[in-house]
Amino acid sequence: PGHNININTASASQLEALSGIGPVLAQWILDYRAANGPFSRPEDVKKVRGIGDGIFQRIHDFITTE
Repeated sequence: PGHNININTASASQLEALSGIGPVLAQWILDYRAANGPFSRPEDVKKVRGIGDGIFQRIHDFITTE
């Protein structure tokens, strides 16, 4: 993506624009957000099942929580 994606407000399709995030992970991010509230910092996305250090390294420059 050409701009940062806010992981607290992004839709599934916006999340899928991130490298390594497909439909399943996008839905898991939405589900996590619905159950736990907004992410405090970008690193918190690693709390979502299926998102580890590898995926986080690919997306961390493109996500924000603000």
